This record gives sequence, C-alpha cells and structure tokens, in this order.
Amino acid sequence: MLEKIKTYLLYGKHFCGIEQTIQDGEEKVFGTVLKKTKKELDIENAFEVSSNEMLASKLPKKQHVFLIVNNHHVLTKQLESSQPNLEKLVYNAFPNINLDDFYYEIVTQGNKYFVSICRKDYLDECIAKYKESGIAIINITLGNIVASSISRFINDNILLTSNASLSVENGIVTAIEKNEIELPEAYDINGLQVKNSYILSFSGALDSVLNHFQSISNFDDLKQALKTDYSQSRFFTQFLKIGLIVILSTLLINFFVFNHYFNAVNALQQTSQVNQATKQKLLKLDKEVSKSQKMVDDMLKSSSSKSSFYVNAIVHRLPQSILLTELNYQPLEKNIKKGKAIVLKDDTIIVSGESNNSESFSKWIADLETIDWIQNVEILSYEDTSKVISNFSVKLNLSHD
Repeated sequence: MLEKIKTYLLYGKHFCGIEQTIQDGEEKVFGTVLKKTKKELDIENAFEVSSNEMLASKLPKKQHVFLIVNNHHVLTKQLESSQPNLEKLVYNAFPNINLDDFYYEIVTQGNKYFVSICRKDYLDECIAKYKESGIAIINITLGNIVASSISRFINDNILLTSNASLSVENGIVTAIEKNEIELPEAYDINGLQVKNSYILSFSGALDSVLNHFQSISNFDDLKQALKTDYSQSRFFTQFLKIGLIVILSTLLINFFVFNHYFNAVNALQQTSQVNQATKQKLLKLDKEVSKSQKMVDDMLKSSSSKSSFYVNAIVHRLPQSILLTELNYQPLEKNIKKGKAIVLKDDTIIVSGESNNSESFSKWIADLETIDWIQNVEILSYEDTSKVISNFSVKLNLSHD
C-alpha cells in the first residue's frame, strides 16, 4: 500500500512515451499518454508534433517522459554471439568505434543481440533541449528494440513501427528491418487500439508502468541521474503542495476551533449578563416580597378579621414562581366620588401579581378552587411582559356565609 502511494506521489497517474524519429526526411515526434485508473490503463492522448515547443503543449504540466531516439543518429545491428563481454559485442557490431564518443545499448532476444549506438554529444543535446522545454526525461532507449516489451501481447509475426518492421516469433524479436515508407497498420494490445506510428511511444509509456523492458547500456548512470533529478523536483513540488495543504488545513481547523470557542465564550458572557440581571431582579423581588410578607404578617397580627384569614390562606398556597403585587379584599365597585356612596364588591378578592411559570400558575389556580370558602376563580387577565415573566389578575368569588 505504501509503495503504491509512493509511486503515485512520484509519478502521478499519467505515463508518457515519446519517439523522436525521421519520416519522409522530416523530423517528427510521436507521443502517447497513458492514464492509470485503479488497475486499468487507457490511452488518454496520442499525438504527432514537429518540435519540442509543440510537444510541451501536448503534455500535462511537469509530465515525466520515456524518450525513444529512433532517427538517423541511431544505428542498430543484430548479431549472434557467445561473447559475454559487452564492449566486445559492441566492437563486433561496430568495428573501430570509439566508445568515448558513443552511447550504446544492448538488448538480448533469445540467442540474438541487438546493439544500438548514438553519439553522446547528440543525445546530451537532445536531453538538454527537452529540459529547456520543461519536459522531464526519466528513461532513454535507442532504436526500435523497445517494441520487444510488447511483442508478447501481439499475435502478428510482423510488428510495424514508424520506420521499421520487426519480425516476431513466439513473442521474441528476431529481426529489425528499416522501412523507407510508412506502412499504416493498427494493433489491438489488450483492448487498446494502437497505430504502428505510435508503437514505440506506447511501448515507452507502458514500460514506465510495468518496467518489463530490460537492456544493458553505458548510459545507465545518465538515466539514473535523470530519474534522481526528476524525483527530487517532484518531491519538492509534492512536499510544497502537501505542506501548503497541511498549513491551510491547520489554519482552517484553528479558525473553526477558535470560532467555536469564541461563540461559546460569547454565549457564556451573555448568559452571565442575563443571570446577573435576573439575580438583581430576584433580589429586588425578594425585597418586595419580604416587605409585603411583613405587611401581611402585621395585618394578621393586628387583626383577626376575615380578611386576614383569607390573605393567610391565599399566601399559604402561593408557589415560589408567583409574586403578588396586589391583594384587594372587597374592592371598590366604582371610583370614589365626592357626594357618592362608597360601593364595595362583596365576597370578592382581586389578586394580582407576576408569574414566571405558567404550569405552576395553573396548579395554583386549581389549588385555590379546592378551598371550600371560594366559590369559583375567574382569571381576569394573563399577559406576557417578557420571555419568562407574565402579569396576571385573578378574581376570587367567595361563598356566602
């Protein structure tokens, strides 16, 4: 699992092969881009261009590339030999060659060797030009022999490339012959349709995923250096992206955490302010209740009248959620006017006050109705003055003696 993640972070999901070749006397570049999704590969793009500048516009940004150099600067010969010395194999294929000036690559196919050479200064110059165009080369091969990596997937005995025909027997390349003209052909490779012009670039892209192509060369150090440069550049880019994502994620989390606690503190401050205000109001109400209670006590002490009896009974049943502001026994029928008789509402008590609990208020009313000397209870008014406080006025109709 970790290896898959590492490979994805290093190479992404796009794999590209490009072939630098000659057709009809003109230099051309054939490219194939494969996209890996889960365990499947699809051809995302196949293109033909004539310059590195045009090539860069066809590729995803910072795309790594398998380069196949297959033009007149590359010579390939095949031979059968039991010679284990690689340099002698090269000399057998190309007598009097100065290996200080040439890169060589050897691929074994059965009992045959395919030996390809290319001048160092030309290949180094090609790599430098690709680098200037922002194209990262991570692997290199010479000539047509890279097609041997897909020969096992093709049933045909002849495999055509952009400028050659390869003879294939039992999945092994036995001969390579140059074609003067392009012979159009298409191949089905595990469900993917590939034209012969793109066989080599497709092989390079596929080998970037499968790593099936094996060769021996004197530029292995060059390929390793190119891979290392790309890996370091990719690592820096990915590390920078991941670092930015981590930083932004941390800042975002901090923002949400700060916002959460800021809102929580804000809510607590508001609750504290409400509690302080409520506390002050309760202290004031308690003071008023104490004062009223004292007045009632004084009335009860000073008189044994029925009014004291009624007040005592009503206050005795009063719940804590209700604060009385008025208890009027036999209230005035009408306002007192000069020259008019004072008319009282006999057998009536008007009780007014504040309640902060409607359920408790209802129980209190029900409790009053159970008193034998109260005939009935009429709620004259009940209205909210705030979210928690309601003013009320109740009329108690007393039973006749």
